[in-house]
Amino acid sequence: MKKKLVSLIAATAAAASVFGTSAYAANENWRDAFVTRLMKTISQDPTYTDVVLTDLDQNGIPEAFVIRKGTYGGIGAGFTMTDNVITDIQVPSNIIGECLENINVYIKNDTYIYVGQEVPRYGSYIAYYKLVFDGAKLTATRINKTDVSPYTTVTYVDKYSNNLLENGYPNRTKILDFISRYDVVNSLSATLSNATVLVNGEQVDVSGYTVNDSNYFKVRDIAMVVNGTAGKFNVEWDSSNNSIVIRPGEDYVPVGGELSGDISGTLDVAENSTPIYVNDKRTAITAYNINGSAYFKIRDIADAAGFEIEWDGGSQTINIVTE
Repeated sequence: MKKKLVSLIAATAAAASVFGTSAYAANENWRDAFVTRLMKTISQDPTYTDVVLTDLDQNGIPEAFVIRKGTYGGIGAGFTMTDNVITDIQVPSNIIGECLENINVYIKNDTYIYVGQEVPRYGSYIAYYKLVFDGAKLTATRINKTDVSPYTTVTYVDKYSNNLLENGYPNRTKILDFISRYDVVNSLSATLSNATVLVNGEQVDVSGYTVNDSNYFKVRDIAMVVNGTAGKFNVEWDSSNNSIVIRPGEDYVPVGGELSGDISGTLDVAENSTPIYVNDKRTAITAYNINGSAYFKIRDIADAAGFEIEWDGGSQTINIVTE
């Protein structure tokens, strides 16, 4: 199994489908139907033994692509489920199958941009392709990395396996296990963060969560610990358009409950759908709502407020630098 994770989640309600929590929850029938189709497809050509599951249209039911590994390995077949019926996907011939194992997702004006990467076996040049799925056809358009690098990355998970054969034939039990674990991979959960937080080298008592391998903290807690420094910022609630507003350079005005350390018990985790503004400009910063509070990735807070972040992976230490 292979996971592709990107550092951030889009700040729109639609992002929920990236994690399999879409309002239109996937029909249970797709799993059994996918197992049957994969058994048939792989049996017809056992050289196409690798499978990628990826939800490119964000409807809660993944698209499945059967690929052949290697520099010249293509995409043997693609299919999904539409209206409870398995439907074939017209696949591109200008990319190798491994391009679908290396998908990164960006957000531009609330629109998702899917980018696959062809990583060469020989040489150092990586080719990038914008992937667009219209429900029936997948197209891959060559782009430059700089075409998407200005945009915020979105946390995205796909699922990959090349261990579906037994004695040279597709094994139904292995395929069923692979399909069944798709929702587990895409579930949204949080655990207590073990990262230590410093402000200009001095430890501060602030708690957070780890979500999809990144540390998130209450935006008001971070505003509290940098208040009085050059990196200070205020956090406001704009009731006129129901949005969170970050105002860099302003003194933070506490509302109560900051740095409370109340970070235990049952977790209610959801992607934040509230618009987020830095001053008067809406941004693609994304947050999680955890037990009713907005948690931001600390580097995104830093980018918005104008301070720096130093990360020591060995000691799991985050140093907020405002001087």
